Amino acid sequence: MESDLEDQRDHTSARDALDAIGNDRGRVGDRMSAETWWAAPAQGFAAALLVAGPFAGLQSAWLLFLASVLVSVGVEVFFRKRSGLSISRPAGPRGRALLTGLIFLHLVSLGVSVMLAVMGLRGWILAAAAIAGIYTALGGVAYDRTYAAEVRRAR
Repeated sequence: MESDLEDQRDHTSARDALDAIGNDRGRVGDRMSAETWWAAPAQGFAAALLVAGPFAGLQSAWLLFLASVLVSVGVEVFFRKRSGLSISRPAGPRGRALLTGLIFLHLVSLGVSVMLAVMGLRGWILAAAAIAGIYTALGGVAYDRTYAAEVRRAR
């Protein structure tokens, strides 16, 4: 008789714990989505700075690279302060695929930018940088939404 009562309490407390975890996941997803409005454009700006580096000349490109790194780190620090979240890796397979795709596009864009600088087509570097900034900002929004959805669904 006593063991039936204990099983009932264990089942109830386990259900309560799972419900609390589900609520926490929902709050994390909401916090992640709430910060996208400023983080995604800032990340796009950092990517544009990175790709625009060769526009300054191959000897001075490190200045724009440094500025890009500083903006990226600043976005991360500010995001952590505002949201209370620290994102160390994608939450699931869709986020991982999206992040891998963005990294690949950054490498291709940087390669194109260097190639344009070597060819003397410096004006086109700014176009490549603008495109990189736009797809990074849009990709950042998509990643944040995907991350939030994967955190909410995780089991």
